[in-house]
Amino acid sequence: MTTPDTIQPAHRHLWSGFSTDDPKAEIGVLGVPFDGATSFRKGASFAPSKIRELTPHASPSTEEGISLAGLRVRDYGDVFVDLDWKRYFKTVEARAQQVLNHHLAIFLGGDHSVTIPLTRAFSAAVNGKFGMIHIDAHLDLADTFEGSRWSHACTQRRVLELPNIDPQHLAFVGIRSFMDDESEFLAGHPEIEVHTARDVHVQGIEKVALSVVKQLQGVNAVYVTLDIDALDPAYAPATGTPEAGGLSTRDVLELLREVFSNLSVRALDVVEVSPPLDHADITSVAAIKVIYEAFGWVHAKDSVNPQ
Repeated sequence: MTTPDTIQPAHRHLWSGFSTDDPKAEIGVLGVPFDGATSFRKGASFAPSKIRELTPHASPSTEEGISLAGLRVRDYGDVFVDLDWKRYFKTVEARAQQVLNHHLAIFLGGDHSVTIPLTRAFSAAVNGKFGMIHIDAHLDLADTFEGSRWSHACTQRRVLELPNIDPQHLAFVGIRSFMDDESEFLAGHPEIEVHTARDVHVQGIEKVALSVVKQLQGVNAVYVTLDIDALDPAYAPATGTPEAGGLSTRDVLELLREVFSNLSVRALDVVEVSPPLDHADITSVAAIKVIYEAFGWVHAKDSVNPQ
């Protein structure tokens, strides 16, 4: 007797069939479906489920045709939303600790505020200094926004309060929106590097990527946060706070290719994807492309240097 599972190709399953319960899997995944901190359009809480829904249709290879066969992905599900915001962030932080035991932890937001508890967990897990790459249209450097210190506009101010990151190890890419208090903060911290979207356009993504890698040399681990609004709305229309004039999907892929090749990236979050605002899943597909290329970069390193 046949069942749907037996007649479906192996890749027609969650994470293209790479799912496993093995605690030694190369990749750990955790969803954080929270969008209570958005200041404009909501919907990011639906992103973890939408991204997973599309993974059976993602090619089980990199864009260069390198098979991901043998890759193992352990999905820890979602941290279900709690009406007590403070308690919820503590739960997210605790759940993230286990995911960070994998070679690469991938976190599916949610709005950008979820990076606050996720980087707290990362800070506790890293032995030594860590670096942060913030790919975004916005700086998220406000101390408070609309009365909250946990707003999605405050992410990097909270990160800089952690004990094992220095301002010189925070890099921004894709920025094209500034608030006055953020500009004042940057003026007092010239060691923070900001690569605007126009810098990428004028200088080229290769030069910007090399500058980011140089800045973060010497840290023990790197956390990459990708707000999907770093992409121009033509490439990612479904996001809470879109800004025209952004990066292309290719820019982001080339940046991360250089970063993963030359730095010890241990965590990647993808936030602010809002499926209810999407057309033909364009934005979710962009997020999946980034995630699957990250799979490939990690898988290639593990193949060369098996643990």
